[in-house]
Amino acid sequence: MGSHVRGHPGVLVSFEGLERVGKSTQINLLAEWLRELLVPTMVLREPGDTDLGEALRRTLLHDVGIKSPRAELLLFAAARAELVLTHVRPALDAGVVVILDRFIDSSVAYQGYGRGVALEVVESINRIATEGLRPDLTFWLDGQSFSRASIPDQIELRDAAYFSKVRAGYRDLSAQDPSRWRVIDAHQSPDVIHHVIQDIMQPWITRLQGG
Repeated sequence: MGSHVRGHPGVLVSFEGLERVGKSTQINLLAEWLRELLVPTMVLREPGDTDLGEALRRTLLHDVGIKSPRAELLLFAAARAELVLTHVRPALDAGVVVILDRFIDSSVAYQGYGRGVALEVVESINRIATEGLRPDLTFWLDGQSFSRASIPDQIELRDAAYFSKVRAGYRDLSAQDPSRWRVIDAHQSPDVIHHVIQDIMQPWITRLQGG
């Protein structure tokens, strides 16, 4: 179930992908299913779910046009550091399944591949922000955005060339670590995708339940 070292009794699951490919739908379906199975589950989003994270979310997505790619990277990392310390680590230590709507790989794809920050810089900042924490399992919903919000945020307003670079980043990341990544065609129906995710999650659930 992955080659990286696990240092917690819980399971850290991240969802990645372009905007509006159905991540939120699949996260909600997965969380609902896990809770029906009486598996302790926590759902979190990046940036957000802390006072600092929500303030930085407004700054990054709506309030300020950030010119510097490195400034953007550091603001996302600050929100991530706060979330890991206050919610993610304690939940994992308590044996909870933590489902994250975006995590470290978003920075690699969006600020690294998309905005040109050197990948070694992105990876170093991620390590500092998370103290080396990595997902146990990452679902990449691979597809183009299906719709645009009525009021798009500042990232959604970027051009097609940018998102092509981001998608290429996800493709490279998934190829480099196939033991962690599960690539799912986002153009399938939500029910089909959910059943695929259930099948992938089942061994992890069995382990958590002592099977």
